[in-house]
Amino acid sequence: MKLLLTFFLLFYSLQADVTDTELKKMIAKMLIVGFEDEDFDSTYQLGGVILFDKNHKHPDKPKNIINPEQLKVLTLTLTQSKNAPYFIAIDQEGGKVARLKSEKGFYQVPSAKRIATLYDQTVRTMYQQQSLMLAQNGFNLNFAPVVDLTINPQNKVIVGLERSYGEKPAKVIKYASIMIEEQSKAGVISVLKHFPGHGSSLGDSHKGFVDVTKTWNKIELEPYKQLIAQNKADMIMTAHVFNANLDEKYPATLSYNVNTKLLREKLGFRGVIVSDDMQMKAISEHYSLQEATTLAINSGVDMLVFGNQLGSNTPKELVETIYKQVKNGKIPLTRIADANEKIESLHTKSQIVQKPIIFSKHRKEMTKGYIKQHYALDVKDINITPKMIVLHWTAVMSFEDSYKRLYQEELFTDRKDIAAASLLNVSAHFLVDRDGTIYQLMPDNYMARHVIGLNYSAIGVENVGGEANETEDLTPEQVKANIALVRYLKMKYPSIEYLIGHHEYMEFENTPFWLERDKGYRTIKADPGDKFMKNVRSKIENLGLKSHYE
Repeated sequence: MKLLLTFFLLFYSLQADVTDTELKKMIAKMLIVGFEDEDFDSTYQLGGVILFDKNHKHPDKPKNIINPEQLKVLTLTLTQSKNAPYFIAIDQEGGKVARLKSEKGFYQVPSAKRIATLYDQTVRTMYQQQSLMLAQNGFNLNFAPVVDLTINPQNKVIVGLERSYGEKPAKVIKYASIMIEEQSKAGVISVLKHFPGHGSSLGDSHKGFVDVTKTWNKIELEPYKQLIAQNKADMIMTAHVFNANLDEKYPATLSYNVNTKLLREKLGFRGVIVSDDMQMKAISEHYSLQEATTLAINSGVDMLVFGNQLGSNTPKELVETIYKQVKNGKIPLTRIADANEKIESLHTKSQIVQKPIIFSKHRKEMTKGYIKQHYALDVKDINITPKMIVLHWTAVMSFEDSYKRLYQEELFTDRKDIAAASLLNVSAHFLVDRDGTIYQLMPDNYMARHVIGLNYSAIGVENVGGEANETEDLTPEQVKANIALVRYLKMKYPSIEYLIGHHEYMEFENTPFWLERDKGYRTIKADPGDKFMKNVRSKIENLGLKSHYE
């Protein structure tokens, strides 16, 4: 799967003039739009499209989804269109909220309430099958799981439809995590909803204003707190609920207090904030399109959903409305650029192919042994706090051969040069093919053996190439992929401060990062070359990553 990336250098060079065309492209990236039948408007490269089975405007006919065969043709057409959307999205929670239904030939899981009564492995199997089905049918974003708590038994839209896993945060987090993990393995982005909590409401925001001021409980934030802390939250949907405890004037979707002060600053969320459908009456009956989009974007919302089920707004109308607000100074250009940066990072994640190497208990124990032998640390797990990214080349020109070299747990017999240090095989967190496809080989917070002295704080990225460990032959596609990957990792881990090439690693000797105890254990490296590092660094200057210890 090839990475098709457009980088908005405007984010870190906003002093330069932004053309009207560029600005409109940036705005389009912030929109997730529904459309009738298969009539997708490809005038702009949208941030996403959302597909439905039922057609609220024409109940006698379907909307986008008829059967698996038709759906696969539609999603393939979307991905191959002139301006292919970043995300093809759906609401597939399970139970009553499922656009892919069993009677139409799709696999369907039970409701969240029912799921919470099943054995863990049964749930994992169900969510694994659903996630694979989503991926096979062309979806890379699912507006699920629901992490609302069963606070109000009279709640009709969450509790009544069995969309909540339960009343206790621990239970909700447990089952939501299983869905997130299985969707991630299948390359499907998860969306946590509905922030800051919809399980305490009585009304339905589809139908009108919803006030949870007297019923909301701060315990409803707990699933978000923990899932954010566990790096399991990539996208969070705001709710159209009004809560005077948090904002005396605006519902959550339009509230700076909720989206920026609470979700961003207090809870530390760094991913994409997406609105619930902006055409729901809780918003559309109280605010004009201009007011709603301006308030939402300024509040911190990065992507706006217009399902075109409850209303009708074309991509052109939406782009032009927001464009005018930017041009007249009502929406800062920096807010548009910041949203684009987050969306680009999430898009990069959605493009990463999961291709795990063997990482059994044996490899983990060998890794612990390596840490103890070389770093004098007696650890209970092999988790690291990433502080730097190290780029490499494989010196092997074949992707499959490169992958095989990293796959097994113990060193190949031809690696006598480093075998004395440990039999733990070398590895990396990511492997980038020559066409720019990024493969993830192992969790990016596990320690990999890829760079002497620095493994305990470094994420490793191997690039297929560097023939015979001599030729600087990495491709332009690999340059783009490494730029995108570095941006994604920096957003995921703010702790990352450095980006270096493997050939620069010994410059960190005698710094706090260097943990190697064996003074005789060093190897001379040439990868991935100064030219490659210069090309990558030139496009990520705004990240502030350092190449030398300071």
